[in-house]
Amino acid sequence: MTLPEVRPVTAPAVTLGSVGVGARILRLLNRYSFALALLLVVVLLIGNLLSETGGFGLTSQLADMAPYVLAGMASTPAIISGGGGFDLTISPVMYLIGGIFVVWLVPAGLGGAVAIPLVLLAGALMGAFNAVLIMLLRVPPVVVTLSMYFVLLGVDLLVVPAPVSLSGGWVSHLSGSVGPIPGAVFTIGAPLLIWFLLGLTPYRRTLLTVGSNGPAAFSAGVNVPLVRVMAFALGGMFAAIGGLALLSLEGSVNASYAPDYALLGFTAVALGGTSLWGGRGGLFGSLLGGAAIYLLASWLQILQVNPSWDQVVYGALLILAVVTMGFVQRGSAPS
Repeated sequence: MTLPEVRPVTAPAVTLGSVGVGARILRLLNRYSFALALLLVVVLLIGNLLSETGGFGLTSQLADMAPYVLAGMASTPAIISGGGGFDLTISPVMYLIGGIFVVWLVPAGLGGAVAIPLVLLAGALMGAFNAVLIMLLRVPPVVVTLSMYFVLLGVDLLVVPAPVSLSGGWVSHLSGSVGPIPGAVFTIGAPLLIWFLLGLTPYRRTLLTVGSNGPAAFSAGVNVPLVRVMAFALGGMFAAIGGLALLSLEGSVNASYAPDYALLGFTAVALGGTSLWGGRGGLFGSLLGGAAIYLLASWLQILQVNPSWDQVVYGALLILAVVTMGFVQRGSAPS
């Protein structure tokens, strides 16, 4: 009997090669979770530079970008803390801080340097209050912060029922220059400095541990509720810095715009590679994510795209980031 000839199959070799490339890309993204945001920043920056005919002023561009970046960085600590730690109040807190400064602090003669610790404390207390409510009520953070989101929108309107302008002062320099240094370097750099200093303490490592596995951290003796309260307080403090940057940029406070940065903050976090399930990420990725969103918005404006498409694009970016990181985490998980 003559056996049929068996021909070698070469297709799997190509497939294995493709899988190898894909696996290397997944490993790269898993190691450098901010790589997607960095790639977007490079591409969009080139697109802006090629399309912009009136020049690309660094100081003004950084000032315009600062609220996007700060909204993302303010959203980051609560998300890293795990347990579904989404703080939806970041955007109204930013506008409320501006209202507190213009309506209360300046008329009371507290608009100078003394205002800095006051507004930072106010932001931190708002964030901590959200976390305490979550712990006491034992409900998902998104439920509490969504409720507080609407409460703060109302408070914004009560504090600033009509647009109020900022009349000079040191805050106005944050959208320009402080000596030879762009003012936005201080607003963007402050959260990064705080985050770096926290990295010199056990807190940041503990925060990542709690975000990765809260029950295991609790069993190991970690005060999980305190860690998460501090994470929300950090986010509120960063939102306060964002409020000052926004006030400087716009030169006024208009409470009707208070919801503007809610979606942008989460999109920046997701694009920056921070896991929405907690335990992974940092402010640098959120900075890149916010920068990518700003550059995209700027490019769409240069190309005269209808602004109605902006929210569609932001939502699509959020889906892209979530799907990409989902593939990364599944691809890097041990089989």
